[in-house]
Amino acid sequence: MTWIWTLLLLGLVTAQGPSEEIAEIDAEVTKKLKSFLENFTGYWKDNTEFLNWIAKIRLALNNNSTDLAYKFELRYGFESYNKERLVLEQQILDRVEDLDSIIPHQKHAKCLNFYVDQRNALKTALKQSNSKKIERFAENSPSCPYYYFDANEFRNNLTNEPQGINNSI
Repeated sequence: MTWIWTLLLLGLVTAQGPSEEIAEIDAEVTKKLKSFLENFTGYWKDNTEFLNWIAKIRLALNNNSTDLAYKFELRYGFESYNKERLVLEQQILDRVEDLDSIIPHQKHAKCLNFYVDQRNALKTALKQSNSKKIERFAENSPSCPYYYFDANEFRNNLTNEPQGINNSI
């Protein structure tokens, strides 16, 4: 998708011709790339994937010979990546919030451990790549598979015997 936008914009710039207009567009794209370096949101610290994007942008801005097509590619690539990152982080934070409300009410030890492990894995995922965030979110969204049930109640439901009544008459 990024390549399509880059090619369309490059075609538009080339069709317009005058180098003043190209310089104007280059300045606008450069300004947008600089804005990415000025305000970081979300869980970007220790996120190698995010920091790699920032390094690419810095390198392109520091290199005066970076061509306009590459700047467009960086801009739209980063915008796409960053939007996905922020959406994934919000989904993870929502699940962590759910777990924070579930955990204090867990009476079953296995479920308590299950949910605590989920919360820890999700908090770690906040600093990982988008693909790892997707994986960790999928792995840590199910409800506890361990549950307590009364064997006598289960047996009575199978035989349709009402509880507490002796049917041996």
